[in-house]
Amino acid sequence: MRWIALIFLSALPAFAQDLQGNDTAGNWRVTHHEIFGIWNSICDERDENDALVQRCYLRRAEVFSSRPKFAAQFMFITPEPDGFKIEFGIEAGTFFNPSGFRIEKEQDVIWRTRRPGCLTGLSCTFEEHRADGLLEAMLNGDAYRFEFRDRHGQSQDLTWPLDEFGAAWADFNTQSQQRNLLAKQE
Repeated sequence: MRWIALIFLSALPAFAQDLQGNDTAGNWRVTHHEIFGIWNSICDERDENDALVQRCYLRRAEVFSSRPKFAAQFMFITPEPDGFKIEFGIEAGTFFNPSGFRIEKEQDVIWRTRRPGCLTGLSCTFEEHRADGLLEAMLNGDAYRFEFRDRHGQSQDLTWPLDEFGAAWADFNTQSQQRNLLAKQE
């Protein structure tokens, strides 16, 4: 169970560290948590240097192989000064099929990435206009499809339904706006 926590927490080091820099949830207090199918809309807060720090994120985490060959994949969406950031947590040693990281609508591919970092389990982050395009596909698509070989060499075919994503996205935006976390629109 400790490995599961470490993998999830390592996805966003700034999000998973206490005030001393330890990889732990530390003193974050959850102020909002709603579940929409497979999507979690979460906000929390803590005091840092006599100031209240708040954050919100939309999360999906899936453990697709249990021990002894543990493997998981996850995604975080966070508000950033220039829009949104979408970060996938993919284990090193994971290799996606060339078209295996995609969003489908009625079995047609409406979005895919062939970015080397995403397809090889390295860094897989989308920001600014790339995040906007991905979010639009998530709001319009039916499902994420992931076809890959995990770090243990096992073939995997994951589907993340997007039918509840619109409601999770609306909740996440409302909660982020209430905390003044969204980028200012000009």
